[in-house]
Amino acid sequence: MDEVLQDQAEALVESLGKYFNIDGLIFDDEDDTCLIRFDEKNLVTLTWLEEGNVIMIDEFITTLSLQDRVDRHEIVENMLEANVFWMQTKGATLSMHSESGTVIAARRLPVYGRDGVMIAVEVLGSCIRDLVSLASQWRSLLETGEANASKLYPLDTSESDSKGFLENRG
Repeated sequence: MDEVLQDQAEALVESLGKYFNIDGLIFDDEDDTCLIRFDEKNLVTLTWLEEGNVIMIDEFITTLSLQDRVDRHEIVENMLEANVFWMQTKGATLSMHSESGTVIAARRLPVYGRDGVMIAVEVLGSCIRDLVSLASQWRSLLETGEANASKLYPLDTSESDSKGFLENRG
């Protein structure tokens, strides 16, 4: 990462530390990441991807047991349903690694807007909070064996702009 981007990343991470009231939040310039621990279960990784100037936010949710992996069709179906136009994931994407059973939530955000201005710390902070909320809810559902997306964010498309779009895709 060049020096200008490095300085911007460090400034953004410092602002995030203030936003979340976390002392000592640092940007690791060796792998362009920052780890934010909210509690014993919620550890968010921010990765600044120079190519494309995006920030990847991700959080490990859980690792499914071998039995869960065998019976995972319903889980995967509910994850896919939640991912449709990100309506039930608050902009993130839920994913599962087929061999390990690892489930994660991730979101990519542009570092700069079309106007060339860097992402506001409030916007990034809100996206991180949404990701932590999503990961916590899915972790709870997967650990209790009730991975039903409708229990997270009941999908009321009656007022949604996407309802007609979904119906017309048919």
